[in-house]
This record gives sequence, structure tokens and C-alpha cells, in this order.
Amino acid sequence: MKSVLGKLIQRRFGCERYTIYTEKLNKKESMDIFCDIYGNLCRQSQEDLNEALKELLGYVQMSIRISRNFLYITMGYLVAIAMLFLLELSLPVLLPSVAVVSASYLYKLLEFVKNRYCDRDVRIVLIYKIALFHLLEENCLQKEGQKL
Repeated sequence: MKSVLGKLIQRRFGCERYTIYTEKLNKKESMDIFCDIYGNLCRQSQEDLNEALKELLGYVQMSIRISRNFLYITMGYLVAIAMLFLLELSLPVLLPSVAVVSASYLYKLLEFVKNRYCDRDVRIVLIYKIALFHLLEENCLQKEGQKL
């Protein structure tokens, strides 16, 4: 299971580059990552860069939403378990019900932990964001220079 931000990088640049980027982060070679991402983004049109920015913002919001909603998911899990026990169901019904609810909660817990503590993915996304903002600003300045 990958973090939401890791999926974004893999979707944009491929699994191979993602692996290379993580290795470079471990070696503290962030500038190499920036240059590679910048080089890839330079070949894209202004519209593609704007779409990439919208996509980046959407993925960041999704990552934040996962963290914010986890408290509600935990409370819902506890209420569901309590309700199952309070209903005094027979064991053949109670045990599978508890297992299904617990398995669902375990999946959400893993998703939360993966997205909350994906430091490596956050650093790659920040480098991506800087390169994207730099190119968008550069394109904007070029357009202003042409208008003058």
C-alpha cells in the first residue's frame, strides 16, 4: 500500500523514477531530483502545468482528508463494535460481524499510518511543487514580458 502522495509521483513520473527519487533522497541528492523533475516539466505546455497543479492540490487535500477523518472512523468503529455486543447476537452472527468491522478498520488504520508517516513521499512532492511553481511563475513572467 502506497501513500496518496507516493501514488501521485508514480502516476506522474513512473515507478522507476519514483524508486530512483527515493534512492537519491536516501543519499541526500535532492538537487538531482529537482533537475530531473524540472526537465520533465519543461517539456509540458502551460495548460498541462496548470492541470498538474490542480492534480497536486487534489492529492494533497486527499492526504489531509485521510488524516482528519481518522478520528471519526475510530469513533465509528468503537460504536459499531459496542452496538454489535449490545445487540446480544448469537456467536455465528457476532463473530463474522466483528471480524468484518475489524478488518475494515484495520485497512483504514493502515491507510492512515501510511499517509501520515510518508516523509519520503512528502519530500519528493515538495520538490515537485517547487519545480512546478518555478515553471508556472517563469511562464507567467514571459507572458507579461511579451505584453509590454
